[in-house]
Amino acid sequence: MNELPDSDERIAAWRLSTLPFVTARRLRVLLTHALPSTIVERLRDGVGEWDPVTSKLLTFRPSNGAGRSLAELWSDALRTTVSPFESTLDALRQCDVRVLGMPGYPDCLALDPAAPAVLYSRGDPNALAGRRVAIIGTRNATEHGRGAARRFGSELSEAGVDVVSGLARGIDAAAHRGVLDSGGVGRPVAVVASGLDVVYPPEHDRLWERVGDRGFLCTESPPGTTPEPFRFPLRNRIIAAMSEIVLVIESRLEGGSLITVREALQRGVTVMAVPGATSTRASQGTNMLIRDGALVAIDTDDVLAVLGLDNRRATGRFDPRVPPAGIDARILDLFDAEPLSLDDVAARARDSLGVSFGATAVSLGHLETSGWLICTGGWFERAHV
Repeated sequence: MNELPDSDERIAAWRLSTLPFVTARRLRVLLTHALPSTIVERLRDGVGEWDPVTSKLLTFRPSNGAGRSLAELWSDALRTTVSPFESTLDALRQCDVRVLGMPGYPDCLALDPAAPAVLYSRGDPNALAGRRVAIIGTRNATEHGRGAARRFGSELSEAGVDVVSGLARGIDAAAHRGVLDSGGVGRPVAVVASGLDVVYPPEHDRLWERVGDRGFLCTESPPGTTPEPFRFPLRNRIIAAMSEIVLVIESRLEGGSLITVREALQRGVTVMAVPGATSTRASQGTNMLIRDGALVAIDTDDVLAVLGLDNRRATGRFDPRVPPAGIDARILDLFDAEPLSLDDVAARARDSLGVSFGATAVSLGHLETSGWLICTGGWFERAHV
């Protein structure tokens, strides 16, 4: 486990995380001042001066707080809470507690305006030091969608890219299984909505363990926290903040994936989507994203190109055009360095290939559309990339 915070700081951070009416934003405000243990002491005993923002926060009276301020509610809670249950202590011993502004907190989250103030984690935080792509999608994925997620996860890992997801059923789990089974150097990074000791869904217990062993598993929810519905959108903002690209594979028109997309766009994170059949509900969201401007991901090379990691493009040997086949390939072979008119091409095609004028014209259209020819002022010539 990470040397900072030590065991006392783990318990102090847990106590702050479980205060009544605490939120991620309120916890961030508190922890800008000092170590968790120091904040606990000051809140409990009502000592020390606070900056204006924190003072205003502490005087706030929540509507269902019986007319009491947060300072009063939190002081009472910290005086009466002596120690975590043994089960919570066990869970805290088995994880790291990373506090915003302290050593060990992930760099990729530190400057995010909605960064989790406390992050409970297992595994190696260095999994966040490399290139990172989130793969997200519907829980009710089709077999095609799960296969695509597994393939993207595997191939990104083989390219050295770490894959971020939420360990949910469907697309998330398939992507991480692809990473774990690939043998690539890219590692799985998972952000979950419950405590690390509350596996959800329950059938993913082995998957959680494998991600923690091979990569990085984290949550802002303290041990013992159940996966309440409101926690999933909060989890999604962390996924977006950790990622350089968010890749959506199968998403319905309404769902958590689009929440993650919105969080990504607010942060300037690139969104890519895998197109799907228009007749499948599972692809309605991804097709809508593409219609609205998301980048298309047909295969892993598309994602690597956006990351600047496509080595084929870097060497200059990669040609993105689909190679012509059949009559189109034979028509293209008629071109040399000189431009040709339609009549010139038609004459050559007739004499050497026995191809009609109409078939030649159609082929020229194919070759121009696919980027192999350009036409300027009625003259055709080879295009080069």
